[in-house]
Amino acid sequence: MNALAVLLAILQFLTGSFTDVNAKIFHTFNILDPHYSVENLAKNLNQLIGPIKNPSAEDIKISAQSAIISDYDSGKILLSKNATAKLPMASITKIMTAVVALEVYGDRLDTVVTVPAKALEGKNGSKMYLYADEKIAVLNLLKGLLIQSANDAARTFSYVTTGDPNQFVQLMNAKATALGLTDTHFANADGFDHENHYSTALDIAKLTQVAMSNPVFAEIVATPGATVWDVTGKFKHNLTTTNQLLKQYDNVVGVKTGTTEEAGESLVAAAVGSAGQKVIVVLLDSPDRFSEASKALDWALKSFTWVETL
Repeated sequence: MNALAVLLAILQFLTGSFTDVNAKIFHTFNILDPHYSVENLAKNLNQLIGPIKNPSAEDIKISAQSAIISDYDSGKILLSKNATAKLPMASITKIMTAVVALEVYGDRLDTVVTVPAKALEGKNGSKMYLYADEKIAVLNLLKGLLIQSANDAARTFSYVTTGDPNQFVQLMNAKATALGLTDTHFANADGFDHENHYSTALDIAKLTQVAMSNPVFAEIVATPGATVWDVTGKFKHNLTTTNQLLKQYDNVVGVKTGTTEEAGESLVAAAVGSAGQKVIVVLLDSPDRFSEASKALDWALKSFTWVETL
């Protein structure tokens, strides 16, 4: 292990009462398990304590209206700016759309749904160009939703999952409540501006942490491009990620962009470090979201130390 990281982690770990420490040792760390390893200890310390900031590291300046940088494993906040301000979040909304869809369909992602004509009406924005009455698997619809940020995919989910878009939004808000996202409210599944559609950088970071724990979600948002078909093989949809960081940096593994007039340029980005540590950056209304997110991810991975095995 990194000696400095272990020492700092132990010091933080022991700041609680003796009773608390005992509880942490025996309930969080299964040290009596004969199969418990040094790797297990490192993982548990990272989950419990999170990374330790290097003493010489300086904070960076964030230009976005609201922002947060957090550690994926522990949820520890590494840096924040106006992180509890309620703001529009545009297509970042689709993280919750996907979470609800994944929860409803579970391991039935091969379920075939029929695209209703109503899902294709009205609003513009990014699309995967679905056809009315097209029959497509849920997994392919999720790819369109998260890679292409397709509004027609989001609206299709809102119709076919519950039969009524308003009921689907109710599921989104119920999930937000269940996750403790107290400053988040949804008015639609696609992220278009609405006075009752908002979140905070802090809530979005928490939601992203949950979403990324689903391997299907994590795999899709790390995909720079894909081609999906309807079940007949007649309709082809070429998908290209809206997240430019996926094409520029090998260690970036997602997550989601969002752009509207009121939300500005917003972004959730995640990156994995050399030791497998993962950090999440949320930027709401940034003047240069991709450049700013790249700098934020680099800063986090270089300015903090995680407990590592040799």
